[in-house]
Amino acid sequence: MLFFRAGSFWVAWIRSKYLSTSPLWALNEKNVTYSWIFRKLLKLRPKALQFFSINIGNGDSTFFWWDPWTPFGSLYHFLGSDGPTRLGIPLFSTVAEVRTQNGWSLPHARTERQVLLHSFISTISMSSANDTLVWAIDGLPHLSFSSKAVWNAVRISHPKKSWAPLVWHKAAIPKHALTSWLFILNRNPTLDRLSTWGFDIELDCLLCGLAHESRNHLFFECAFSTEVWRLITHKLRISSSPLLWDEILLWLPTASTSKHKKLAILQGWQGAIYELWRERNRRFHDGLSVSPVTVATLIISTMNSKCIAMLQLGLKRGSSLLQYWLN
Repeated sequence: MLFFRAGSFWVAWIRSKYLSTSPLWALNEKNVTYSWIFRKLLKLRPKALQFFSINIGNGDSTFFWWDPWTPFGSLYHFLGSDGPTRLGIPLFSTVAEVRTQNGWSLPHARTERQVLLHSFISTISMSSANDTLVWAIDGLPHLSFSSKAVWNAVRISHPKKSWAPLVWHKAAIPKHALTSWLFILNRNPTLDRLSTWGFDIELDCLLCGLAHESRNHLFFECAFSTEVWRLITHKLRISSSPLLWDEILLWLPTASTSKHKKLAILQGWQGAIYELWRERNRRFHDGLSVSPVTVATLIISTMNSKCIAMLQLGLKRGSSLLQYWLN
């Protein structure tokens, strides 16, 4: 933004306050007179430098020692802090000031890195045009800054999980999706997990009392949750569906050939996970309980509301999904 959104008030303020007398790359990130957030931004300069470069025109606006106008990045760091003294070039000189009518005003190279610098600048042809800032990702120039593109370039990428489409889909309710995701990772505090953390607790399932509580038992080996799941699948006109956790994850991607019905099934599955976990917590924390029919009715009502909201937003799939959830 500092270089590519000149019309921004924030950019104008930053340039006026911090960059009026010094280039960004020369500022000390430990300077306590800078704001906390600006010091944080300065610490990100090494990451930004891999995307940022300058094409030299007349060299008037580019600092010789600090700006990334060579493939070596900042020459101050490439040649060392004694570089300005060794080359006899002032610390805040521009590229234009180092270039004369007779060529570059540089002493003979005495180190390998100075040789590399001499080799590079011998390929540069100065012109009357302004210097050009270039933002490139994976070697491809971008006309504008894209936070998405930068994030994909700097983050550690992992292969897409096979279960990702089951959680993050176009008809998901965020709190349902988040709860389902945590259960897929088995990160929620079920009683079996609390026991492994050293808590002295009873392990009996709070919904049925017939077995020890675990993720796999809750969804949907438990007699209580089985009834809720059967009511949901019956509503969606599914004659039979698996009850075991691992089998359900394998079944969901191919549960229907209709894309809208598949979305409705995913909605119902996530809604069942969310409301059953909520019912379990109600019993655990408040000592209150409702029937399986009440839980299933709440899930169906929530899905109706979600589909109506999608319709109000102009999403056509809301109409198709609503047909599966209408009473």
